[in-house]
Amino acid sequence: PSSARKQQFVDAAEAAWRAWGTADTYFVATSRLSPLLDPQTFVIDTDVDTDYAHLPVRTFLLFEALGRPDWVDACDWYMKADADSFVNVPLILERLKCFDPNELWFLGVPQVAHSSAGSMTRFASGGAGYFISRALVPKVAAWAPFCLLQLLQHTGGTGMEDVSFAGCLWKWGHVGVVSYVDEGEVITSEAAHNRTGIKELQGPGSPPSRVPPCTFIVHSVTPDELDVARANVHRASSMATAEQRLCAFDEEKLRIGHATLMAPEENVPGAD
Repeated sequence: PSSARKQQFVDAAEAAWRAWGTADTYFVATSRLSPLLDPQTFVIDTDVDTDYAHLPVRTFLLFEALGRPDWVDACDWYMKADADSFVNVPLILERLKCFDPNELWFLGVPQVAHSSAGSMTRFASGGAGYFISRALVPKVAAWAPFCLLQLLQHTGGTGMEDVSFAGCLWKWGHVGVVSYVDEGEVITSEAAHNRTGIKELQGPGSPPSRVPPCTFIVHSVTPDELDVARANVHRASSMATAEQRLCAFDEEKLRIGHATLMAPEENVPGAD
């Protein structure tokens, strides 16, 4: 979801499109964003332009809309990504081949949220992006209105968008998030930014790259940092061996991780 409410939002969307956009990358907004983005913008009649605190509202409305006949079977995978992220689309497309879109998959980078009551919710980080398989889309579209209604009743529509979404999928379908990446394949924390130097311009004469050659996501980055992050990821890949560039996924880790999912607690605000 994007917005033309502030120019900085449009600038961020345009920077993301230039850095990693493809023919299958779309922006969702309540109005056209800019001449550059118009061909890739869906103006959905049920969308509402909310502030960040009410982002869960837009997310549930978006996934309800994806259940419409024109969209529900349009893709094998549906990824929700943030404009302040670098998304390594070619690597992601290759990794998704490890999963069957005809099965119920909710893929992402799992994290745990702690509530004031001491309960925990396992969710897919919104900043790192998350995926819904084709088979799961019509189910999420059917659940979304109920989850939105409960969210509005309990919090007035506010909350952590990614936590609310994960709670919805677990409550209605017992579908939990599964990691599609190994540790070190995403750069989404300040510590990882500092360790890899992902935002520092690197090139000929620079020390050997500290960026992992199999970097799928970098979050968060400003529009000015997007091109630097992209260049550093490509440099790391070009300096890697052929074996390193394969980015093979450990299927045993996937099997173990899928078997040991921690269910979201239903009393966490936005997760019930």
